[in-house]
Amino acid sequence: MTHIDLPVGSADVLPRLAATAWPDRAALRTGTSAVTFAELDRAVSRLAFGLRQHLGGEGLTVAVSALPGLDFPTAFYAIVRSGNVAAPVDPRMPADEFADFLTATKTSAVILGRAMYERVRPALGTSLELVLLLDAPAEVGILTCAELATTGTLLVDPRDRDERAPAAILSGLITHHTLKARAASVGLTPETVVLNATPVYDVTQLSAGILSGAKQLLSRDRSLEQNATHLLTEQGLAALRAS
Repeated sequence: MTHIDLPVGSADVLPRLAATAWPDRAALRTGTSAVTFAELDRAVSRLAFGLRQHLGGEGLTVAVSALPGLDFPTAFYAIVRSGNVAAPVDPRMPADEFADFLTATKTSAVILGRAMYERVRPALGTSLELVLLLDAPAEVGILTCAELATTGTLLVDPRDRDERAPAAILSGLITHHTLKARAASVGLTPETVVLNATPVYDVTQLSAGILSGAKQLLSRDRSLEQNATHLLTEQGLAALRAS
């Protein structure tokens, strides 16, 4: 397993360091669309600015849910960079269970894909401080991430954050340090290509790819779901394409 030294600071240091080390390398690719590490980090800072304006940065819980794509990583790290706690949710979760989750985690805001928003809208209630859509079309009174990300850029130094503070709710509440340690334990390298066909994001795998500079391919190919995460070399990827 490749040894990776843990970077100092909060978990949102990962996209920033990747943007410095590999600015033009594709971080995430789905279909014909891709985002580089530099583009990802800029998008994180822009959305984080909007979230900070609306929510502040006092460790509020923000639920985020979407099928694997280019938007979820930006939203996840923007929540963390804004000083709040990201709570990824399975987009297939029934509306009543989602309502219970919001109550149990004292969620202050939700960031949802359009399909899930339409399905769980009756369960959202009126206590949320912000309901944000990952994708268009918007509707009256509901912002999209694209709209919220146009007001400025959040300039923070993740090294000044407390690594022992909560960063995310996964199987439980985990700290910035724990998320980074889990990512490092995967042991990816810049030569790794991660083929991810899971119906939901594995945040540890996502963070591992960003920490190591690996390329992540996001697929909706149902035939791959039995073994949903595949680690390939560039040569293995070429063989896959040729098959």
